Amino acid sequence: MPPKKLLIFLDIDGTLIQLNQRPNSAALPKIIKKLSERGFLFGLNSNRSFEDVKPIYEKFGLNGPLILENGTYFKKDLHSKKIFLISNPQNISHMTEAAVKSFAESLSPNATVEFTDTVKIIKQNKRLKKISQGILANKFRKYSGSVHLFKYGERDLKTAKKLAGYLRNYFKRNKLELEVEVPKYSDNIVFWPSRCNKGTALKKLKSYYNDYSFGMIGDDLADLKTLGHLKYFFAVANAQPMVQKKADFVSKKPYTQGVVEILNKFLVDSEFLKVLAK
Repeated sequence: MPPKKLLIFLDIDGTLIQLNQRPNSAALPKIIKKLSERGFLFGLNSNRSFEDVKPIYEKFGLNGPLILENGTYFKKDLHSKKIFLISNPQNISHMTEAAVKSFAESLSPNATVEFTDTVKIIKQNKRLKKISQGILANKFRKYSGSVHLFKYGERDLKTAKKLAGYLRNYFKRNKLELEVEVPKYSDNIVFWPSRCNKGTALKKLKSYYNDYSFGMIGDDLADLKTLGHLKYFFAVANAQPMVQKKADFVSKKPYTQGVVEILNKFLVDSEFLKVLAK
């Protein structure tokens, strides 16, 4: 039986890009193109919405599936239809808006709440520096959520943890089965249906890509949920210690530079996967 081809999933925040939403290397698209010509597929495994990941997918020249909103659904490419990985996910966007606004009212009369393109606003940052208490919620998500809190342009972890607790109670009162987390890397609040995660998404995706072995490059504890469904797991240098400990290989460089370093191994070292398999 011929060896399976490799489908490599990439995490976004903390792996492909930094906190400022930018990569720290321009070399990645060229390497992805070379490996794609050899039959590799490159996908995204993210808690973000399609609208948020589309420009990233295009920027790096990816060619594989997109797992979105923490495994709620996936798309085979940018132009294919949604394929849901859990049955009957609930659109929670209106409830998210009500909960965040309610929290903001209890917090401060001066709090600024926006449901917006959070990636665009955070990249600019100039306007955030003028706001004493800013709460930015992602407007694109339907089945999950992401909320960022700032004080004069700086991340407000203390208030983020308060909002996370508020949301847990709010969702419980409204009988919504949602996980709520404040990721250590980004200090924002993310929430998603408790029936899915990055690992369960990979498990269900295998029936669509049974000719491929799965690999992943990540940095965060949430990425460890994928381990049982991967042949290879790689970590960038800025990954959390536990993530590095579990990885088959850890790059010496952080973020996009680390991804470039890992993928370059496939180009220049014919024994790389053989060594990992031992």
